[in-house]
Amino acid sequence: AIRRASELSLVRENNDGVDDSADSHLLASRRSFCARSIAATIAGASVFSATSPSYAEELKLEPYVDPDFPFKLQVPSSWEKTEQKLSGRRKAIFFSDPNSNDASTGAIETFGFIAYTPIRDDFTGLSSFGSVDEVAQSTILPKGELGGQDTDASKMLSTMSKNNAYYFDYVATPVVPIEPGTKSSGATTKTLKQQHFRTIFTLLPLKNSAGLTLVTITLQTTEERYGDMKGIFDGVVDSYGKA
Repeated sequence: AIRRASELSLVRENNDGVDDSADSHLLASRRSFCARSIAATIAGASVFSATSPSYAEELKLEPYVDPDFPFKLQVPSSWEKTEQKLSGRRKAIFFSDPNSNDASTGAIETFGFIAYTPIRDDFTGLSSFGSVDEVAQSTILPKGELGGQDTDASKMLSTMSKNNAYYFDYVATPVVPIEPGTKSSGATTKTLKQQHFRTIFTLLPLKNSAGLTLVTITLQTTEERYGDMKGIFDGVVDSYGKA
């Protein structure tokens, strides 16, 4: 399933270690965030099972508060929550829509996740990563070989800086390796469905700690589903704020 692919990616990131130099750590942070976004799209290629507007309208949002970080968020009450603790004081919270299963594979196609990545003390604000547009191009949008896709397959739709956070709305069409044993007529990769992402990128202090943590909140669904889910995604993104 899509969520499982995201979990495995986050585990792999923690095996990479942490570089001692600020510049190298910045690059590693950017690479790891790209990996989270791209891996979250894996397993999305299959027959589309439509989400009806009435279903999206019936979804109710409920508060989500992390006791360790000063932010608040609202998420659909029917979405299933799981948490995975990772090495290096990292963790990831997943919220998956159980009604968004692909009709053919059963993979979840609509979900969200919150990823927490501790950073060095000399990263004192979002400007340490660059402006919102610089982060959009160098960090958020997957490109070329880094993203496993054609450079024309991804597009940043909008960026915004507010509430001490960067906001991104973008689409990407992943190209992933074909699994061994799959009939492919000699092809080594396959193109998945276009995915629509909404991401919040911010730095927050950990409770009882002097350091900051990179917190990324990402919502994702197929572009086919996004028209029906946009109102819900808007509600979740607009609910973000300081606790």
